[in-house]
Amino acid sequence: MNGLIACQIQDVNRLASDILGITLALEADSFSYRPGQYIDLVLADGARRSFSIASGACTSGTIDVHVREVSSSQFITSVLDTRGKPGNLAIAGPFGELYYRGAPEVPDAAIILLASGTGFSSIKAIMEALLETGSHHPVYLYWGGRCGADLYLRAWVEQVMAVMPGLSFVPVLSAPEPEDQWDGRIGNVHQAVMADFPDMRHCHVYACGAPVVIESSRRDFNELCGLPMAQFVA
Repeated sequence: MNGLIACQIQDVNRLASDILGITLALEADSFSYRPGQYIDLVLADGARRSFSIASGACTSGTIDVHVREVSSSQFITSVLDTRGKPGNLAIAGPFGELYYRGAPEVPDAAIILLASGTGFSSIKAIMEALLETGSHHPVYLYWGGRCGADLYLRAWVEQVMAVMPGLSFVPVLSAPEPEDQWDGRIGNVHQAVMADFPDMRHCHVYACGAPVVIESSRRDFNELCGLPMAQFVA
């Protein structure tokens, strides 16, 4: 695995019925990345897939990724099978232009974090960066899913709100289940953002999730709400 950083699975936690949090221990002296970026997981046979880094910094030589388990994903099964078998898993990267760019120049400009599904992993890393820098700008997290189970780290978000007074959280479900007993926002997550921010000229948006959500957000925020394209990072 020349040019790659060897790693091993240190821990696996079930975050939801179909979502796993995997902690990777890296066999490297250091690994630098910008919160929001992603890596490729690479198997010994060369197979690779991209996953966002869910941790704001590489602490104690470890990083976290969130993966959605699907019955058709032989790749995820193969990754999990490497646990306890050194030399069978590595990472490449970091990659990506989604990363925290620092505080906006306009005082009180809103920072909007938009996530759908496991796209929250990148957004979580950016939230940790905002906590670390002590941003004084208002931060609005919009997290969309089909049902309540898709908001798999909602308790973590609520813990962050307790120590980050400028953070507002708006969960949005497109098809809540009866057991959700949902009385919150319903529909498409990017449309919820537009309803709350019809004028986005001074907003700064960080977005991660399904491609259709990202492209709809990029287009509609710009064309309908006046968001400058340079202020949309995904």
